[in-house]
Amino acid sequence: MLAEVQKAAGNGKLYTYHFNMLRSILEKTATFFGHDDFSACIQGFDDTELYARALNLLSHGKYDIYQPMAMVDDNKRLFRQILDAFLGRYKFSLPDILERPATKAVPAPTP
Repeated sequence: MLAEVQKAAGNGKLYTYHFNMLRSILEKTATFFGHDDFSACIQGFDDTELYARALNLLSHGKYDIYQPMAMVDDNKRLFRQILDAFLGRYKFSLPDILERPATKAVPAPTP
């Protein structure tokens, strides 16, 4: 999920449902570190209240993956700020799975 969010933020193809994904990542990280709420992952940032409010508002409602809507520029900027702040604090080592070209599946031989 984190690799997908990073890819979307990098190429600018951000949709409203990416806020759902980002919040889910924050919730899982908070749980891993023994916290009860995702906001523990954004505490201490200059814009903690703004980030928490945006994640609460934009990760609910009509931001369905089945009806994706492109984010407006302000929300894209805010999304990237939250993601960058989070990744600045928590260093994840992700495999480079998104940069590899897809391999074509070879069908199994028929007997």
